Amino acid sequence: MSRGVGPIDLSLRVKEPGEAVRLAQCALPSHVRSFLSRWAGAEASLAPIHSIWLEFDLDREPEGLPAPIVCAKLLPDVNPAKTAWLTGSLLPALQGKPLGPGRRELIEHCHRAIPEPAYLLYAFSLLARGSDAVRLEIFGLDPAGILSYLDRVAPEAVPWVEREAALFEGVERIHLSVDLGEEVVPRIGIEGSFSRLPQREPRWGELFDRLVSRGLCDPDKRDAALGWTGSESFQGGFCFRKPSHVKVVCRPGREPEAKAYLLFGYLSA
Repeated sequence: MSRGVGPIDLSLRVKEPGEAVRLAQCALPSHVRSFLSRWAGAEASLAPIHSIWLEFDLDREPEGLPAPIVCAKLLPDVNPAKTAWLTGSLLPALQGKPLGPGRRELIEHCHRAIPEPAYLLYAFSLLARGSDAVRLEIFGLDPAGILSYLDRVAPEAVPWVEREAALFEGVERIHLSVDLGEEVVPRIGIEGSFSRLPQREPRWGELFDRLVSRGLCDPDKRDAALGWTGSESFQGGFCFRKPSHVKVVCRPGREPEAKAYLLFGYLSA
């Protein structure tokens, strides 16, 4: 969110089987179409998936439909007791191939290390970005909990994440993302949001102000993101828009990168 034009991503939420069926007929990679079709068909092995997100990196392929990053939103009961399902069913379905034994062992270790009441909320395939890694996104850790978790699974990351984790003190809904290849990839994402809109929740502004003070966000972009609220009525329903969340990506030896995510959708009357 620093000065200048940054990359733009577009994420599409797939909530209903019929939506997945229609998308499976599009010009998408075969493993993505297979995954969508299997979920739409209520395959028992994919029953713990609540919904699916397809994220398109619009700046990566200038022509045609870019291959999407596929993300499964999981039901809250995918706890460490279901680790074997995660590595034996879900992630092979997302990747379109089985996991190697070393990768499987690492993922299982990182999943079992999640302390209650935090839990795994999303699982991603990153094949569309040219990476064979998978991403686990954990919900329910506060900044101290993030550092404690990383100390268990990637202790070398703690020194270069600690300062950025502190930016999220007092944030209501925090997510931690870790990328897992043959080892933990040196990229950690922390994101946060609030249930109420900025007009009713001053902590939105406090979070953005901390990003501005760290040089991670341009003031004009802060104001634009906080002002991304409203709705438009149409016959039979209305469109709405609001800020979704803020994310800070940390990598060793590099300045952190802040991103703002904006949400828009349609509701029928």
